[in-house]
Amino acid sequence: MFHILQILLSISSTAIAANIAEPGNYYQYTQFQAPLSWETIISSSLESAIDSCQQSFKWQRWNCPSGDFIERRSSPTETRKLDREDVYVASISMAAIVHTLTRDCANGVIAGCGCSENAMNVPCDHEPAKAIELYEQRFGMGAGVIGHNQRVVAALLEQSLEHECHCKQQGPQGNCLKEECVKVLKPFESLAQDLLLMYDDAIQLDSTTRNLKIMWQNIPLDSLVYMEDSPNYCEPESSGRWAGTRGRQCTKLSGSSVEERLSCQQLCRVCGFRVRSQHVRHERRCNCKLVWGFRLQCDVCVQLERQHSCY
Repeated sequence: MFHILQILLSISSTAIAANIAEPGNYYQYTQFQAPLSWETIISSSLESAIDSCQQSFKWQRWNCPSGDFIERRSSPTETRKLDREDVYVASISMAAIVHTLTRDCANGVIAGCGCSENAMNVPCDHEPAKAIELYEQRFGMGAGVIGHNQRVVAALLEQSLEHECHCKQQGPQGNCLKEECVKVLKPFESLAQDLLLMYDDAIQLDSTTRNLKIMWQNIPLDSLVYMEDSPNYCEPESSGRWAGTRGRQCTKLSGSSVEERLSCQQLCRVCGFRVRSQHVRHERRCNCKLVWGFRLQCDVCVQLERQHSCY
């Protein structure tokens, strides 16, 4: 009997731990909280930021290479003039870190943040303001262009809260008699789209402006700013941070996005390259069926795909 009880307790503990790891669970499990690990937060956040960046810039001349992304994030200083891509990398990196930190605090994963005084199974609001405060303690609050853009990202996060409701009491007919709602951040993908629009509309500053105080007072907190013109990205960078557009694939699909439809023009012709079209052979299994009730037998189907690239 004692051994059976131990097994039941072990299964129960495993189930509770699984619930804690569930991304959509906004409840507190304070006894399972761990100290804040910046290494873990930064690592997972930057992976999400790079993936989002590369998806957003897939059909543009600067396609967000991983090495260049990391270099830009680690090198911005207040004395160096930042271009539009520097500003985007810094902004989406901060947004990803604060988003992850806010979510983990509300989920009860991290000790000392979120609504940690609440009892188990009590909904917890997302509080990006607390996460931003922790971020500034860790990374500092920059001045000038860097400081302004940090405030822009902070304002975007604080304005990106939505209501998410859970049924607290269910009726006999399966209907919900009482709901309980919490404020949660929009999905990171949605925030990334907002930052992409800000990147497109970013304001270039004149470095000769004398009265900086008046200048900053007239720039709204929904506009990113930068100072340096971007390279054309057609040719490879000398240290290999980006490879240029020669050899890049483009597309002429009519049902795709504007950037995708114009990709051959932007990646190839604008950069002085021609567009090369060729058919690429792909083989795949098809017409599969079970033979004798247990063996899978398939045909090999050949498909020719038309691809376009710069040369």
